[in-house]
Amino acid sequence: MSETDSAHSAEAALTREKKALRKTLLAKRDTLPKDLWKRYSEQASVYALSLMETLSSRDKLSSGPLTVTAFLSFGSEIDTRPLIGSILDVKRPLRLLLPSLRQSKTIVLRPFDRETTLLPGPFGILEPETALSVSPSEVDIFFLPGVAFDRRGGRLGYGKGYFDRLLAGRNARGTRVGLAFSEQIVEKVPTGAYDRPMDYLVTEKGWVACG
Repeated sequence: MSETDSAHSAEAALTREKKALRKTLLAKRDTLPKDLWKRYSEQASVYALSLMETLSSRDKLSSGPLTVTAFLSFGSEIDTRPLIGSILDVKRPLRLLLPSLRQSKTIVLRPFDRETTLLPGPFGILEPETALSVSPSEVDIFFLPGVAFDRRGGRLGYGKGYFDRLLAGRNARGTRVGLAFSEQIVEKVPTGAYDRPMDYLVTEKGWVACG
């Protein structure tokens, strides 16, 4: 087998492994009772806000407004509305950004506040209705979705690679925080060369540094 064939075989095996884990974890997440989904989401929001305040205070992330990227959840994903509401209530200069795919094939980060209108994007996920955008290089903290995570920082997404490409730029140096339910934390996530690792994980049980 040539080097090229071996690389293709390894890549195909990684894809199969990711697909199998994705199927298992999504099915598991979908069975979470609605009352627990709501309670766990609210608890995770408290810990996520605590981590945000800890990072911004300890590391002095930005001399200007703290810039935070979050996401609007869909399906059985952890509900991010409590976190987004809490971020907007923070009494300090802050910019909140949400990802958008409506006008681009790659994620564009757009500012969001309580006055911003939301419209459905390509996957039915709500996005800010604004032409304004902010470079990933200006983001201090990224709160990121995923299907599975591990404590070394591994993240399994939905297979499209949107967030990995967003984070792959040289200037996307903000702290990466995976936000999920504790049942989505596994022993080891299969990762490849283009998968971007997390710095922290937040669940309804608290937050931990990866590594």
